[in-house]
Amino acid sequence: MRRKLRIAMVALFATAATVIGTAAPALAADGKQLATDSVGPLDEPKWYCTNGSANALACFAPLGEWFGIEDTWEDTYPVVVDWRFFDDEVSPTGAIVRQGRIWHTAGYVAGARYMNKSFPENQPGVTLKQISFRACSGNYPSNTVFEGTCSAWRTVGT
Repeated sequence: MRRKLRIAMVALFATAATVIGTAAPALAADGKQLATDSVGPLDEPKWYCTNGSANALACFAPLGEWFGIEDTWEDTYPVVVDWRFFDDEVSPTGAIVRQGRIWHTAGYVAGARYMNKSFPENQPGVTLKQISFRACSGNYPSNTVFEGTCSAWRTVGT
């Protein structure tokens, strides 16, 4: 009896771990995140990048939904990709559907950092899905950006 109970408990925990590990939606990962990946996508996607910030460079690759952030000024401040996702299927009024900040705290000498996200695909003529993003310096612990350091917003389709 004890052996059957132990086998049933192991099976129950294994099933629960599988469900928990696979059921987390991409939405749960929005908000404040830390980019620690020093290697981006293995293929060579087309990148769309920001301009106008001396502190950071942020880029987005729609194929695979990759963000890249690079600290371009050797100071003591971390840099961040401040992003917003718009989906006219969910919000035809143009409201922000998802948003977040991807931080790079490793500093200027560390090079670029990457993060892979997941967004619904744009369907031309049916739905319009867009990402707007900018590069800034900021305060990582408080998750705030220094507005005067930000690039212009860049908008691309997914």
